[in-house]
Amino acid sequence: MRKFHLLTMSALLLLTATASAGSITPSCQARGVVYEEVEELTGKVEIAADSSELFMKNELLIFSGNVQMRHSQQSVAADEVRYSRKLNQATATGDVQLRQAGFEVDAESAALDINTRTATLQKISYRIPEVGGQGRASSATVREQGVSRLHDISYSTCPPEDEAWRISAKSIDIDRENGVGRAAGARLSFMGMTSPALPGFSFPLDDSRKSGFLIPKIGYSDSTGVDFSIPYYFNIAPNYDATLFPRITSERGMLMGAEFRYLTPIHSGTFFTDIAFNDTKYTGGEQIRYVISFKNRSQFNAHLKADINYNYLSDNDYLEDFSGSLALRSSRYATQMARLSYDEENWSSNLLVENLQVIDEGSEEPYRRSPQLDFNWRKVHSYGLVSRLDAQLTSFRRSNSVEGGRLHLRPAVGVDWIKPWGHVKSMLTGHYTDYNLENVSPGDPVTITRNLYTFSADAGLFYERQAEWFDHGGYQTLEPRLFYLYTPFKDQQDIPLFDTKLADFSFANLFRENRYAGFDRIGGANQITAAVTTRFIDDSSQKEWLRASFGQIYYIDERSAAAFPDQITGPDTSAFVGELYARITDLWSTEAVLQWDPDEEIVDKSLLRLSYHDDPKKRFLSVAYRKDRSQPAEFTDLSFRVPLSANLNAVGRWQYSLLDNKSLDTIAGFEYDSCCWRLRAVVQQHIADDGLDNDLGFFVQLELKGLGGIGSGSIDSVLSKNVYGYDGFEYY
Repeated sequence: MRKFHLLTMSALLLLTATASAGSITPSCQARGVVYEEVEELTGKVEIAADSSELFMKNELLIFSGNVQMRHSQQSVAADEVRYSRKLNQATATGDVQLRQAGFEVDAESAALDINTRTATLQKISYRIPEVGGQGRASSATVREQGVSRLHDISYSTCPPEDEAWRISAKSIDIDRENGVGRAAGARLSFMGMTSPALPGFSFPLDDSRKSGFLIPKIGYSDSTGVDFSIPYYFNIAPNYDATLFPRITSERGMLMGAEFRYLTPIHSGTFFTDIAFNDTKYTGGEQIRYVISFKNRSQFNAHLKADINYNYLSDNDYLEDFSGSLALRSSRYATQMARLSYDEENWSSNLLVENLQVIDEGSEEPYRRSPQLDFNWRKVHSYGLVSRLDAQLTSFRRSNSVEGGRLHLRPAVGVDWIKPWGHVKSMLTGHYTDYNLENVSPGDPVTITRNLYTFSADAGLFYERQAEWFDHGGYQTLEPRLFYLYTPFKDQQDIPLFDTKLADFSFANLFRENRYAGFDRIGGANQITAAVTTRFIDDSSQKEWLRASFGQIYYIDERSAAAFPDQITGPDTSAFVGELYARITDLWSTEAVLQWDPDEEIVDKSLLRLSYHDDPKKRFLSVAYRKDRSQPAEFTDLSFRVPLSANLNAVGRWQYSLLDNKSLDTIAGFEYDSCCWRLRAVVQQHIADDGLDNDLGFFVQLELKGLGGIGSGSIDSVLSKNVYGYDGFEYY
């Protein structure tokens, strides 16, 4: 009897493995008998029945009436079980039920030939509660070795009484040795519509990969027109694979994309290309257009690694014309970089070669780094003493410009004391920079040397007290902070700007030692930053319900505020910076950022946002206002996902420019989400790169849960990257 039980269980495992095409967590599941967990029986088989008979002459053993067999976590129930020792065969009849954690099978009868290790089941229905799957089969012949076959089988993650979709096949062959299943006469039915039968196709039985067609993708935009693609996947080897993306567009003709991935003990990476063979609509150059991308990571040992990130586009308009995501179209540069890095406990070094291809016509061509060598050393000594040395040697190259090499050395020594009551930090930093220039204007220096030093002192205190916030008990902190910075003023107007610009002004940057990002300018400073932060933290959850920070720089010398070190006038104080985040309730929160210019009495930058977020129900609302005088830009931004019914949700985003009185980006769509399928349709209209025309795109996707999706593969990217809150909120 034990052999009968184990082989029948293996047969049903085969059945359910082929039926489940994916792993999901639906809101409703196929209904079945609740499985009660059976205690481990240490390999023994327990059999219970109302009665049993033994016929010695025929060597026949019969159990009848509520027959229950259990082995480990598996159980079989039937009205009658017969075992013929003479024929070495067993049969179970009358409401046969087979249960194991994760699946349930009912059959009219089950027969086992122990000699041939073959099990036959008739009129089968099965359920997979974990993924909500269920289906039927007229019969199944399952072999321990060789190929098993299932006849007239169906599968769906919908309830049996309401199958919105179902996949069915005349037969499925299971080849466990090769890990492959083969289906004949397969059809897909959805909402009463049935696809033509496929003559045959194969699929993997487990997580192993297999060559074959992937789910097709379809979309529409003003740029490409109707956009249709059927990817084909090649399983080359366990650590190599490739995918071809033949793509047909009604406006720009045929494209072919290809992706190759590899993984070795040392190297891993991806190569991707997409080629438009004859884009007759493009008038800016060659009609053969393409993009190439290669990324590689090599980890030679625990200390040495190499990275390559190379991207090249045939023309500046490629992403605007062919990409399906606004995030890609907004890129300004294509990175072309190779880096070799070595790390030890106290020091690290990098050798870098980098070029940025301009893909935004309004952007200036940056300098190439060919190459750049970095060395960084840092050590923490006793009593909080810290020493550091940073060195960088770079060769900057750009056509029709001043070029040359730059050596920058930055030694530093200081203290870093952090205590429960606060912190005290102080650092003395030297700056030695040497330039050897080429292509300079007549009369300009070819070599330039600059020597400077910076002294900084940073002190902060930490106070806390018991407090209450909207009936939440917790504690409030008060964190005052003073930061002093001194750097002598030096005229640096003869030094070219290779990679340097003013850093963004923000609360965090109030404590920078240099207001420039890059080494071509070391801003003179004699200033004090005064700031304070307060927080309210809930005792029970440790959630931060309130965070408010305010700060301002006071210039002891007016040249501290100069945009460039040679300027001699400026205001007495910097802009006033304030940041606020408040969690009003579990569902509502607000955030605000403000930069106020006290000299001109005007707002430089501001952000105001009110958010509603109900994560379990996936509902959100975000209303925001932004202003930035440096852009200049002033706009409102509305994002939402709201229920229209139990299954229907509306999702959208509207960004409107108050300066130009026009919409910048509009997304509107809906999602219908049932327990076993989901339909999403989204329309997006945004300003094209020329700033004049609008580009319209349409995306639709049908997802059959537990099977896969049909339609636009980029719809998730469009929503998550452009609708604030779609993938959860990231608080400021």
